[in-house]
Amino acid sequence: MSEENTTDNTAETTTESTSFEDDLQAAQAQTAQAQAAAEAEAAEAAEAAESADAETPAEAADAPATAEEAAAAVGAEAAAEDDSEYKTRLRAFTRELKKQPGQWYIIQCYSGYENKVKTNLDMRAQTLEVEDSLYEVVVPIEQRMELKDGKKKIVKHKLLPGYVLVRMDINDAVWSVVRDTPGVTSFVGNEGNATPVKPRDVAKFLMPQVAPTTTGEAAAATADGEQVIAMPEEKAAPKLNHDFQVGEAVTILAGPLASVSATISEIDPETGKMQGLVSIFGRETPVELSPNEIERIS
Repeated sequence: MSEENTTDNTAETTTESTSFEDDLQAAQAQTAQAQAAAEAEAAEAAEAAESADAETPAEAADAPATAEEAAAAVGAEAAAEDDSEYKTRLRAFTRELKKQPGQWYIIQCYSGYENKVKTNLDMRAQTLEVEDSLYEVVVPIEQRMELKDGKKKIVKHKLLPGYVLVRMDINDAVWSVVRDTPGVTSFVGNEGNATPVKPRDVAKFLMPQVAPTTTGEAAAATADGEQVIAMPEEKAAPKLNHDFQVGEAVTILAGPLASVSATISEIDPETGKMQGLVSIFGRETPVELSPNEIERIS
């Protein structure tokens, strides 16, 4: 009886020992798996952080390129619109030129004599009675605002120095009138022969830079008969604020007319500029008045 109990106790102890070792091994295995999973997650997080850090500079480097490309695209689009608007006006102006009688020719003359050649040619056309075939003589110019001697001045520049444009129906009489005009050296063409110029090429020199109010409207002409193609842009002057009125008697305080009395004769309602009348050598002479250089006579 005693031996049986001892044998049973030994078996139970062995069984319990085996079960404990199994549980310990299982717990260790689970702990190892958990540690491995944690290390894997940490490694993935580190790789993700490194990847993000590497991509950020690249994206930052791409940003300026994208901005430059956008600016270039905007500039190209604006230039395309301007070019499109110019071509549209040029086509319209060319169509109007084609409706006019005659063809356009270019004559060569001595440089600096363009206006004199135009005057002589106009007079000869009337005198020799070919004005029915010689329609128009043009010296195209442009006017620019330039700084000279510290002052802004409008300066004229000829677009075709040494050349004059002529619109005419050519025949022997007209050819002779043009060719024999003082200052004319030859026609522009093959071997000096009169060769008509395409209306589109003429339009490039005659079309105003600013869109005209009337389709096909030519550029303004000066007193010399020159065709003005470009005019300088004028900035609106600031309005002068004052409470002077027309008819008021004032005293000029500065300048060569200082202490001279004047009567305000005109006030520009848009600019506020004033004009007054002063007596010089017994004659009333208009002068420009500035509000800060005059005072009322009390």
